[in-house]
Amino acid sequence: MTSTYSGHSSESTEHVRLPVAETRGGGVEFDRPDGAAEALRAGAFLLRMPDDLDPAPGLDLCRRFYLPPVPGDRYRGHREHGHPASKLGYEDRPDQVEQLQIEAHLWQRYFPEEVTSLLERMEEITGTALHALLSAAGVPAGDADEALGGHHGGLCYTTVNHYRGDLDRRVGIVEHTDSGYITLFHADQPGFEVLDNGRWTPIELPERHFVVNLGDAFDVLTRHLPHPGTAVLHRVAAAGPGQPDRSSFTIYMGPSYDMVLRQYTSDGELVDYQSFRDFSVAKAARMGYQFHDRI
Repeated sequence: MTSTYSGHSSESTEHVRLPVAETRGGGVEFDRPDGAAEALRAGAFLLRMPDDLDPAPGLDLCRRFYLPPVPGDRYRGHREHGHPASKLGYEDRPDQVEQLQIEAHLWQRYFPEEVTSLLERMEEITGTALHALLSAAGVPAGDADEALGGHHGGLCYTTVNHYRGDLDRRVGIVEHTDSGYITLFHADQPGFEVLDNGRWTPIELPERHFVVNLGDAFDVLTRHLPHPGTAVLHRVAAAGPGQPDRSSFTIYMGPSYDMVLRQYTSDGELVDYQSFRDFSVAKAARMGYQFHDRI
């Protein structure tokens, strides 16, 4: 990753410039020849939105899901809903963010039609990015579904984030790595930071670009391949007094919690690594947060 002087951060006045790519012809094409390799090393890259994709329904959900319910308005009332079919649901975290996490097979049940359509489109884009990065890492094309535990892994969900600027907290969301293979997200304003040369540094976030993160499951799977992917350590900076609340929403793809993480050996053999549930519980204890109560 390279940095340029500009902007503001709690620890750095520089910005990290991530590699930039776009979806094209059923794959992902980077702006420069070493873009895929740099994305794997950094564990993150920017992905241009297709011209015909409108993120507005997702941002509307971010800005309304926590509001009291109103009959007929499926954007609101999710704090109180309970979402009994979901193993995830609503969570009020100890930093600035409150979150709503809903699995892909439940989007139609709980969300407005236009939100579901947007998330399904983003799911396709995320899957395309995942398979492109697996190929760049050296995963044989015929192995991908077996390695992932399914075409897009065993679990896909969205996280809808509301960062509350009126809460006096150290960060918007605490530093962490994502647990799955890949996460794609859209944010309405800057604040996403990565640990770059020992300093928390904001990324440049051009308009109409997604951020794509690689997670622990991708890191484990590719660790011994020619071009391994890195789970990027990241956080969201706190919104200061008088700043507007932040909104972001994601597509996450990873193993289901009853699956076993896979890993390629240095000889290219695909072997079992560890139960993903055991891995995730141990990670939660190590990083100081509570594992999902419903799982």
